[in-house]
Amino acid sequence: MTTQIIEPGRYDYRLTVKFPSTYTPDHTPPAFRLAAAYPTKRTRSVFGQFNLTARMPHDLIRDHFVRRVTDELLLTSGDIELVSFTLDQPA
Repeated sequence: MTTQIIEPGRYDYRLTVKFPSTYTPDHTPPAFRLAAAYPTKRTRSVFGQFNLTARMPHDLIRDHFVRRVTDELLLTSGDIELVSFTLDQPA
């Protein structure tokens, strides 16, 4: 399987991931928070721009941004489900 090579330039990126979390219903009294909590998956979307100075594989760029999100959320990469990743050059 070959990966697409991305040429140097300015790019916009969008990344959406799902990760495990625990939900506690609003207005739950403190004494009951642990019992009322249940596991769920939360979604996180990030976007921005960056300058690419050298040719890189698309997969490497995608993995870089996924790692940034996992580091921010203090999760292991195995806990993350990649929902979408787009990479475009602005007009």
